[in-house]
Amino acid sequence: MYFVCLTFDFDAYSPWIYRKMHDYSNLSRGEFADVGVKRIIDLLKKESIPATFFIPGHTAEHFQETVSLIIDEGHEIANHGYMHEPPNELKSREEEFIIIKKGIETIQRLFNVRTVGYRSPSWNLSKNTIEILENLGFIYDSSLMSNDYLPYRPPKYIIIDNEGRVNKGPKSNIIELPVSWSLDDYPHFEYVRYPNFIQQGLRSVSEVFENWSLDFEYLVRNLKEGIFVITMHPEVIGRGHRMILLQKLINFIKFHEKRKETEFSSMIDVVNHYRDKLL
Repeated sequence: MYFVCLTFDFDAYSPWIYRKMHDYSNLSRGEFADVGVKRIIDLLKKESIPATFFIPGHTAEHFQETVSLIIDEGHEIANHGYMHEPPNELKSREEEFIIIKKGIETIQRLFNVRTVGYRSPSWNLSKNTIEILENLGFIYDSSLMSNDYLPYRPPKYIIIDNEGRVNKGPKSNIIELPVSWSLDDYPHFEYVRYPNFIQQGLRSVSEVFENWSLDFEYLVRNLKEGIFVITMHPEVIGRGHRMILLQKLINFIKFHEKRKETEFSSMIDVVNHYRDKLL
């Protein structure tokens, strides 16, 4: 079976606030995520597709009605920190633990949902993240890139010593659903003027469709099973021409010659399929 996971990082205001880019224009870009989510939900409903939304606690607090809509439509919600804080930029293990736990508790308090999946903001794990996830009762992570189509159990940590030698910890209990920057809409599309550099973005949807569809094509031609994880952001994919791209990608997969062996799935359903295989 081939599993297709459409995943959405509903960041909204949080990355701009964390980076102290508080000008009205950038905050308005965060607000557009709310518009994008509603377009995405309409499309998913029309196509009868389940999805997973990774939501920072801050977003959950500021867009409660929209998060409730996501839940009511039967989609999975998962943890994405509290204020989109990349773990490797935090000062200590304790600070990282507190932030991830705050994200859990915020969503649980507001929606009575206990998140069991995690995606690191900016895909930037620290040496402590996997162990923290284990201690907090998470089942899976979707932040690493050691494979592309196959779930795996990552080591608890990777540490580089003073001579550059790589030391890996034991395998964790966490199941990794791998990601890739090439399968993320943000670097392809979003133009951002950061304080020290400019992210160009603004690529043609036809280029991105070719990349994404060929990645799926490789999976079904060369592996007997696997997962295809696309990472999207409502404020990015939610723009009109990019919504047409998403519809086109869904149609490509739904009408592919391997469609009978392919299933659109939430992340937790994929984990439940692979859990016993990865003992």
